[in-house]
Amino acid sequence: MNHPHPLISRGLLLAGAYNILGVLVFSAGFSNAGLSEPDPEVFSTLGLFAIMLWGAAYASIWRQYGQVPWLLLVFGVEKLLYLGNWLLWLSNNGADLPVLFAQAPLTGMFYAVYGAGDGLFAVFFFYAAYLVLRGAKRAG
Repeated sequence: MNHPHPLISRGLLLAGAYNILGVLVFSAGFSNAGLSEPDPEVFSTLGLFAIMLWGAAYASIWRQYGQVPWLLLVFGVEKLLYLGNWLLWLSNNGADLPVLFAQAPLTGMFYAVYGAGDGLFAVFFFYAAYLVLRGAKRAG
């Protein structure tokens, strides 16, 4: 793939924004300490910064993704990990979501939806990797 596909490029930028802006919005600029309480191992302050770094990594390859198909696969696996964590969290804590929404609507909304977005981006990353690898195979 010699030229970036506009939808893949936009998807990478959107994935970056999802992580970076998502953290900034739901953490209220890191002032919402309650965001980490429901899942402190994953969403500590360090964890939130790491999520933003992943977002920067996604966006950083928006023009060169065709040169790094295996990185796209790594991104897909990383998103699957967050999806799995979310599903596990929901299975253990989903009944507490109404209380979380009542106490902190922004935090409740975050825990209700974050993994669904990660799952969609996992599919996107795997599909983008497939397209790049298929294109490389045809060119080679």
